[in-house]
Amino acid sequence: MVLEYFLDIPPLTRIIVISSILLSYATYVQYLKPSNLYLNYKLAFLEQFQPWRILTSILYFGELDLIMVLRLFFFQTISSSLEQHTFPGIANYIYYLLLNLITITLVGLLLNEPSLTEYFVEALIYVWGRQNQERELLFMFIIPVKAQYMVWFFILINIVTGRPVQSNLIGAVIGHTYYYFAYIVPKLPSFKGINLLSTPKFLVNLCGNLDRQNVVRQEQGQAFVF
Repeated sequence: MVLEYFLDIPPLTRIIVISSILLSYATYVQYLKPSNLYLNYKLAFLEQFQPWRILTSILYFGELDLIMVLRLFFFQTISSSLEQHTFPGIANYIYYLLLNLITITLVGLLLNEPSLTEYFVEALIYVWGRQNQERELLFMFIIPVKAQYMVWFFILINIVTGRPVQSNLIGAVIGHTYYYFAYIVPKLPSFKGINLLSTPKFLVNLCGNLDRQNVVRQEQGQAFVF
């Protein structure tokens, strides 16, 4: 049943979820230390060449516990919706994630922030909320919150509980910046429908075969294993 659940998750979201679980498990069994996963400019590029920290600083959702599982489940819900409906096609979602990765990494380096997971999740939530404004999610399976207010709801929760809201605000800014250039700018008369953030043709062509395999497997009632 667990295997079927994972196979039903869209391929790119599935990769992220599995990677996050493996990283949390690796720290749980003390195979890795969290400090090995965080973004550190000197260790990543100068004193030691560890560029994987760019990815692990985003993919590491924290220690393997109930809170981590709930956060990852929530992320999976948002990311699956984006991958299937907002950015259909593997190339489109890869490109969107790549733009997020570059922006978030630059912000993280500028602010000397070691963990970028919150930035990543908040940016996705913002775009998802703008594209699914009337959809409702149950926070902690109890409180219904409309998608368009989800980012601000989390900011309110952090304020009430005394937690910092920097990552929420920066994530929202990153999400809004993408949304503005991808969905608002093309509607301006001077741009005449030109999308500055459209997926490059070479990436579409490169991922075209994977998309065709995915469609065939779905028509056959099988999950696409990526």
